[in-house]
Amino acid sequence: MKKDSLLLLLTALAACLLSGCNDGKYERTPEGISFTEWTFSFGTLAYPLKDVNADAFEDLTDWLGRDDSHVYFKQHLVKEADAATLKADKYPLYHDKNDYFYMTSRMHVADMKTFKVIRRFERDLWAKDSRYAYFDSLRIEEADVASFKMKSDIVAVDKNHVYYFGKILPQADPKTFDPDWKGAYSRDKSHIWYCDEMLEDVDYESFDVDKEGNAHDKLGQFRGSKRVSTAEEEPIEEAPSDSIP
Repeated sequence: MKKDSLLLLLTALAACLLSGCNDGKYERTPEGISFTEWTFSFGTLAYPLKDVNADAFEDLTDWLGRDDSHVYFKQHLVKEADAATLKADKYPLYHDKNDYFYMTSRMHVADMKTFKVIRRFERDLWAKDSRYAYFDSLRIEEADVASFKMKSDIVAVDKNHVYYFGKILPQADPKTFDPDWKGAYSRDKSHIWYCDEMLEDVDYESFDVDKEGNAHDKLGQFRGSKRVSTAEEEPIEEAPSDSIP
């Protein structure tokens, strides 16, 4: 590949990563309305909108559109959204008079007046209203809203629980939980996790992750949440060749 072509490819890739690859748009065709987007694998793809009234269609953003009775997130028909009261928020969030939507899913927001986004990362978001907390389109029924706060992009806590991607992390202590302790490893006062998997047979006090990313305790090594070797294990020595009959 020529240097100029490689530079153009890298520039396009960087732009895609920065924008979330959300470079689609709505276009009118002789057949109606299509949502088109460029992909690395297949180039430009066009998706005709289902049941669209082309004469009444308008695009509110490059990813949200409506006609007189339908709402579209990109090329997807959102059946529960009200077209007349539709408003776009920041991608991929939008709302109508009744509810907020994340991509194509209703969020089932309990209190529209107090709803607010409290953290975004990449395409995901955390939010809350006066009654519940939310991760993407998941309503977190167990959340204590008054004490609910973020610990990292993917972890939130309240006075009762630790939430990993919106789901309760069993046995985790919200007062002492450290989500950024050792790369993908987190811990509280008593336990250690790899992502959302708790290490079962770990020596808590000696556990560490070295500069190369290798996890271990005094008893041996871990790969992810699983122990893969122990200190007692010894390599099997091959018998000398002259001892074989």
